[in-house]
Amino acid sequence: MTAFKQYLGAMAWANRLGHDIEWVFFPGMLPESRRKWWGDFGNRPAPHEGIDICYFKTRNKTIQPLPAGARIPVWSSGVVLNICDDFLGNSLVVAPEAFMSENTRILEIYSHLCVCDGIMPGMRVQGNQIIARTADTHATGSVLPPHLHLSCIEVPARICPSELNWTLFPRRDTANVMNPVFMG
Repeated sequence: MTAFKQYLGAMAWANRLGHDIEWVFFPGMLPESRRKWWGDFGNRPAPHEGIDICYFKTRNKTIQPLPAGARIPVWSSGVVLNICDDFLGNSLVVAPEAFMSENTRILEIYSHLCVCDGIMPGMRVQGNQIIARTADTHATGSVLPPHLHLSCIEVPARICPSELNWTLFPRRDTANVMNPVFMG
């Protein structure tokens, strides 16, 4: 797993945004935040389980959102464990090979996406490989712009891959949410 800053560089490169952009994160986009960064900017029903990657500042200082269909690279080499639905698209669960142990697993969860054809559970993926595209969230009737919700979550290794989904991820008694900014 590379540093989060390097992953953001891979996102910029995959989408031809330029090497000199600056990613913008509003408070409600960060892990454990209870605030929304959209709509009424009110409170979420539960703490946020990841970081939302959406906005970037260009060289001329304008803030732009990622478009629907933005290319999403995988952060770390590893194995796809599950693909499940989320409320804005699909989520893809990857177990990075660097964080496998007998007792726990650290997972990278990429959400609100359209997973690329050919990506399936059991498949090995390589760092920076394009695994998905951002979903057209407006097509679902959402006020949220297209974005990548990226979670790093530690779970017991005994949990079977089909159970790695949005029923489990918000459960703080089983899923330990980690801030991706400090990973790598």
